[in-house]
Amino acid sequence: MDDHESARKSFGSDRAQLVYGRRDDGALAHISEVQRGLACGCKCPSCGLRLVARLKDDHVVPHFAHSDGEACGGGPETVLHLLAKDAFRTNPKMLLPERLGLHKGSVVMKPGQEVETEFQRLEYTDPKKVIPDLYVRALGYDLFVEVAVTHASDGTKIQRLQEHGTMAVEIDLSKLPRDSAREQIAEAVLRSAPRRWLYHPGIEAAKAKNRADEEAWQAAQATRFANYQARHEKRVDELASGYAKALRQLAGGQVTSPRLAELQAVGLAPHVGIKMAGYACFTVPPAVWQAVILAEVFHDKCLGDEFPKAVPIAKHLERRNLIRPLFRRVSREVADDTALAEPRFAPAWKAIDSYLQHLLGKDVLAHQRYGVMLQKHLADQLTARTLAQKQRTAAMHAVVQKVDWILGELPDEERGNMTGELWLDSGHTESGMTYRAAIRADIEAPKIAAVIDAVFAMLRGNGRLPHASAGLPVEGAIERSRGQIAKRAQDLREKQLREANRLRQSRRDRFCIDAETELNGPDLGTFLNTKRDDLSGMTPLEAVEDSESGLTRARDALSELVRQRASAAEADAERKLYQEMITADAVRSLPPEHVDAFLNGRDDDLGRTTPLLFAKDENTYRNALKKLSEWQREFGGPV
Repeated sequence: MDDHESARKSFGSDRAQLVYGRRDDGALAHISEVQRGLACGCKCPSCGLRLVARLKDDHVVPHFAHSDGEACGGGPETVLHLLAKDAFRTNPKMLLPERLGLHKGSVVMKPGQEVETEFQRLEYTDPKKVIPDLYVRALGYDLFVEVAVTHASDGTKIQRLQEHGTMAVEIDLSKLPRDSAREQIAEAVLRSAPRRWLYHPGIEAAKAKNRADEEAWQAAQATRFANYQARHEKRVDELASGYAKALRQLAGGQVTSPRLAELQAVGLAPHVGIKMAGYACFTVPPAVWQAVILAEVFHDKCLGDEFPKAVPIAKHLERRNLIRPLFRRVSREVADDTALAEPRFAPAWKAIDSYLQHLLGKDVLAHQRYGVMLQKHLADQLTARTLAQKQRTAAMHAVVQKVDWILGELPDEERGNMTGELWLDSGHTESGMTYRAAIRADIEAPKIAAVIDAVFAMLRGNGRLPHASAGLPVEGAIERSRGQIAKRAQDLREKQLREANRLRQSRRDRFCIDAETELNGPDLGTFLNTKRDDLSGMTPLEAVEDSESGLTRARDALSELVRQRASAAEADAERKLYQEMITADAVRSLPPEHVDAFLNGRDDDLGRTTPLLFAKDENTYRNALKKLSEWQREFGGPV
């Protein structure tokens, strides 16, 4: 219990009763320092009327009262104000609050700092009617200090301080109990209480910089908006005239659609060459870019897994240089205004969207989530024409690439004169065909590809051993890989064992450090090596070595043991305190010859135990006091 808490328990109250009086010499006296009643010799610090001291003998919380019974109400606040000012008489260190300021031309929040103060005087006054509570020097500057107890500084006072030009700080003691001890008041005033700058030239400079910055920003915004408007109008004019020119360039001439044969085969040829607003945004006529959309976007799926929409399609056509640079990246606002000047204009993505809507209306496309896709019967027909050829070509290409790589990885003496072309022309034993023919066959191609893939993965060090060689000279490589796999497995086992041992020792070391921090001597060894039911019959050390969860459970057991010991120690301390209190009460209340009899005599009302043993906490102590009162009435007080 610190000094302030001790003073509050004996003399204080959060009810803000008056616990300080002013002596005739002007000094403040605490209620604990005076005699009872009018003998205290104190007056009210606020109104100056005579005070009477009410002490514990009056069965009240000790405090001062006005002798005429009418309290002025301002005493506690006045005392708090006076003691706050007294804190500065010894030139202490004081914490100044953080504030706005300038650093290298920028507004920053400067942190609070603790400074040495030089006490000047109280109640400074000057012709400008500035009356601060305190006048001190800090960091070589004059500093006014305002102490706010019930009322903070208002706008008028702050304005006067600003006009005066002296730095001023306000300390807020409104939340501090009115009966606080001197030390607590000094601590609050100098450090812990909330505080703010009422005036500081650096703050005013920072605010002025903020205002100037805001005004400059507003002016820059206005300039940027005017420039934007001018650029917008220029862009609209460029697009309108550029689109009219593009229309003339696309007029006339014969056009051949790309991949026309594929589109004709499934009946899509009639759906290319459709004109709509914005078609002149493209570098080619509608028959070309629309054929590209059908063939590359919907059939080849060049957009990947993304369902086609107007904007992604426009980006694809832009990469293909099919959209004129002038009409790329047209904002909605610019597009709308351009369409007013040139009704035939629409941005490229909008022209594409109109084309997609046309295809939806002709049952060529269907909605799919947030995009569109070819109708299934059309997509299936297109896929059927190319799938088989693509699969055969891709499979052969992949196999030949891997064979060339495999041969390049073999030592010269094992590879011999084998090349990829010689391998293709060599015989495939199972089918009787050459490998060139076999990898084109529907039945043999998957088998050959699987063996080649296995050999390829083996040589890269990330696959199993192949079950065949596919006619390649890889027998030596297979044996080497078998040995490497066995060695890696052994190395892995040894590494796992070392890591397990390291983790086990790490857990043990960490736990022993925790245990040595809380326990010592025989208690440490007993705890570490005693089997416990809450650890599944293991000792704490065994549980820690067993697993990370065992470490957690062992730490819980250690924490519980420490908690139990701390709780027992607290209970013993509390019991000893109340036993000392009942002993002191008995000595004060009974004749000496009855003190021991009272303290050590068993009593039915106290559970057949003695008052000394019964008093363990506040409740049992009060019951023991009641029994003491009975003894006092029967045997009288001390002589």
